[in-house]
Amino acid sequence: MTEYTMYLDGNPDRHNKGWTEKEVKELTSMVRKLEYDNAELVRSNDELRERCKTLASRTPQWPKGYRPRGRWNQGKKNERRN
Repeated sequence: MTEYTMYLDGNPDRHNKGWTEKEVKELTSMVRKLEYDNAELVRSNDELRERCKTLASRTPQWPKGYRPRGRWNQGKKNERRN
C-alpha cells in the first residue's frame, strides 16, 4: 500500500518547494545551453559576414587561359534579319 502525504494547512509552498528548485535547476541549465548555442551562432555569423564582405569587395578575375570573345553584337545581327 502506498502512502500519500496531504497538507491540509493550505500552504502550497510547503510541498511545492522541492518541485520549484528542480524546475529552476533545469531551466538554468537550459538557459546556459541556449546561451552557448547562441554564442556559437554569433561567431559563425561574424565569420560568414567577413567572408561575404571580402568576396563582394574583390575585383572579378577571369580564369587562367580564358579569353572572352566579342559575342555582345549577336543580338543586333538577329534584329537585322527580321
